[in-house]
Amino acid sequence: MTKDDTPRQPLPPDRAHPTERTVADLGGLADAGPVVREEYDASIKDKRIDAMSMLLRQVDNRLTSDTSRRAQEELDESIYDTIHYYDRWLLAMRTNLINLGYLSEDEIAAKIAEIKARASG
Repeated sequence: MTKDDTPRQPLPPDRAHPTERTVADLGGLADAGPVVREEYDASIKDKRIDAMSMLLRQVDNRLTSDTSRRAQEELDESIYDTIHYYDRWLLAMRTNLINLGYLSEDEIAAKIAEIKARASG
């Protein structure tokens, strides 16, 4: 996972101000709806995303739940509100891996194209 040719970069500072509401901050909003307190059966995809998160923390101790939460809270509200909980984790992993210099957008795009080609052929 570590790239010897790419120096590790610090994560960008938190851009949120303490008084600003983030996309995840629903407390006190009239239209936020009730808190769902039902048990949730994680899918195999959810479990894999959780496992990737735990493994990445062993590779780089900067990949914490706090950095994940920060990246999730920086998602556009239209994305945050329409995707599944673990998909937000996945987008946060992507953001943080790019910010730390482990991956680039071009590398991700190339891998996606490779997988799509394999799946269609």
